[in-house]
Amino acid sequence: MESSYRQIWRIAWPVMVASLAQNAVSLIDTVFLGLLGRTELAAGGIGVVLFLTIGFIGLGLGTGVQVLSAQALGRGEISALASLFMEAIWIGTGIGLLLTVTLWKGAEPLILHLLHEPETQQTTIFFLKGRSFELFPLILFGVLRGYYSGTAQTVYILRANLLLAFSNVLLNAFFVLGLGWGLRGVIVGSVAAQYLATTYLFLTLRVQTYPLRGGRFERKWLYPLFRYAGPSILQNLVGMVGWFVFFLLIERRGSLALASANVVRSLYSFCMLPTWALSTAVGTLTGYFWGARQRSALLQSLWKSWYLSQSINGVLAFLLVLFAPIWVHLFSQDPLILLQAQRDLSMIAVSLVLMPASALLISAVVGVGQVLIAFFVEVAIILLYVGYAFTLDRMGCSLTWLWSAEWVYWVPSAVVLGFLLAYRLRTLQPITPVTPQ
Repeated sequence: MESSYRQIWRIAWPVMVASLAQNAVSLIDTVFLGLLGRTELAAGGIGVVLFLTIGFIGLGLGTGVQVLSAQALGRGEISALASLFMEAIWIGTGIGLLLTVTLWKGAEPLILHLLHEPETQQTTIFFLKGRSFELFPLILFGVLRGYYSGTAQTVYILRANLLLAFSNVLLNAFFVLGLGWGLRGVIVGSVAAQYLATTYLFLTLRVQTYPLRGGRFERKWLYPLFRYAGPSILQNLVGMVGWFVFFLLIERRGSLALASANVVRSLYSFCMLPTWALSTAVGTLTGYFWGARQRSALLQSLWKSWYLSQSINGVLAFLLVLFAPIWVHLFSQDPLILLQAQRDLSMIAVSLVLMPASALLISAVVGVGQVLIAFFVEVAIILLYVGYAFTLDRMGCSLTWLWSAEWVYWVPSAVVLGFLLAYRLRTLQPITPVTPQ
């Protein structure tokens, strides 16, 4: 591998398009929820955040697979990929089944305890119980995505997510508009689309580059995998729990605030995707160059990725504010939701400009093995984020200013992660060439 813009784009652009396609599923769901009414839109907002909080376990497990795969390739240990992949799949299967049962059984008591409006409570419970059946394929999808990202075969991720997005559109249209199933149709469409995309990734294993036959569950990778994936899973959980608490604060302000927040969340998440795609490239390249002990190439790839990400986010922030009325109209025709969401997008635009450094640095820090330290940093920053949001809420600040909590997340984390990476790179010693005798 090399640290050129071409190499960064070669890894990032399929993930970027794939992420856009995957997030389009959330956008599509939000659009259909908006068609059903304010209550469904509000319930979908809090429900999706909780669902993603649990589903991000798959992303964390995939991060472990990505880093270990990239490091194995950097060391030239191609044969190790088979056993790594097999163990990750078995672990993902167990976690996926456990989470499905847990969400099905736990959705009702949890939501009744956390939410306040009875109508929103019952709609959210129904939404989460239905989406619980999506967790099993979603966790396995995360493992497969991690393998393809770590081996720089991201084109398969692109195709799988395009399939996910297009099938979700067609299935939602069929079940909601064609059969009139309402919220049930949105749920069935999302679950079926995820199964199709995960099945596709399994089928492509027969044509991808590296041999995976003969891989056995030997427990060889259990410790290394959980060493990387465990803190990463906890880190993702902590991050999403922070956002879930944020949405609980919004829910106390009523269904209007929660419905508009769901629209803002959908647009915000969509605009963040290019940076997260470049973050995937940073994780792969960092793991490779760290394994090959090439500090200069590692830093070059990080700086070039930051430049690309910062440029893209600057354009997206400008377009988000300039055409805010158009974007919001895609989700709802409720005039109160339209007014609130347009105001909130100005805060989100600032967050988009602030996020690239932190988002890329977290992948770089994980890529050089500082997973546990990165987790503790995440915990500290989330506590700061939640504390700031609670303070603003107690002060009676508007919903728009409540979104400024995102700034408190991105800026301090970038500073701390930058120092951590710089310290770690000082310990990297280049490989000493062996002189022939």
